[in-house]
Amino acid sequence: MPRTSVSTVVAYAGAFVTAISATAEAQHPASWAAQPAAVTVVGADYAYTDLPSTLRPGPTLFAFENHGTKRHEMSILLLKSGIAMETLVGAADHPAVSSRAVSDSIVGLLLARPGEHSGGQLYVNLVAGRDYVVICTLRDTPDARPHADLGMIGVIRVRETAP
Repeated sequence: MPRTSVSTVVAYAGAFVTAISATAEAQHPASWAAQPAAVTVVGADYAYTDLPSTLRPGPTLFAFENHGTKRHEMSILLLKSGIAMETLVGAADHPAVSSRAVSDSIVGLLLARPGEHSGGQLYVNLVAGRDYVVICTLRDTPDARPHADLGMIGVIRVRETAP
């Protein structure tokens, strides 16, 4: 059996690890390697007080804090292209934001009791050029108006040039 030097073994091992790393990187999008942007949305009675108007596309991790005295949610929906936010607010006959006529998908939601944080976070891969609605659909009582009708609704625009 021929003798192999330590330097030859190290060279082979290095080449092997490099080949495995290159294969793994080719199988996963570059966005998977990026750390997600962290965004904390703050809700109060009856508004989002710390909702960014614009974000960059890509992996984003949302958290929700409720600084209000009522239970609130932060529900995120991907708005259909061509739908203006103004059509969702103010008009008595506006369509439900979660309807297929208005949103392409319900991305997810976080709930928080008064004065608390949500029990988890929401991972979203934000799509460039799209708008996301952030809304609280809860009511204080069954007969009360939804929090969104009281002002707890907003939009996040996803743009390459966001701050």
